[in-house]
Amino acid sequence: MKLVGDLNKMRTEKGLQPLSPDPGLSAVARARAEDMSRKSYFSHQPPDGCDFRCLLNKQGVPMAWAGEIISWNNAPLDKTVPMSIGMWRNSPAHYGIITNCQFTRMGIGAAIAPDGRIYHVALFEGNSPGCPPQ
Repeated sequence: MKLVGDLNKMRTEKGLQPLSPDPGLSAVARARAEDMSRKSYFSHQPPDGCDFRCLLNKQGVPMAWAGEIISWNNAPLDKTVPMSIGMWRNSPAHYGIITNCQFTRMGIGAAIAPDGRIYHVALFEGNSPGCPPQ
């Protein structure tokens, strides 16, 4: 998927190892994107209070270091991923999560809301040996 490749490109440009796609993380990322699209909100804190860490725990997905980045846009389908990537690349906080040396795995999810908004969620997890604690 293009989102995985583009996120890994940002990491390799900084001299970091690419992240391995993880099905458990992807399932939670999809659930987060679908929840935002169904309930018309955009936040790391969902209305029910069960954020990505809560969902990872409920699904039995192990985590050490973990992070989440989210975006939404209503661009045409062929432009939606580049738009999200551009926003994340130009945001120091988001870029810092993407390029955190602790992370070794990632999961991504997307959903289209009834109003046409496209939500992207990327989850990151890991505890990379040799990476200085942050």
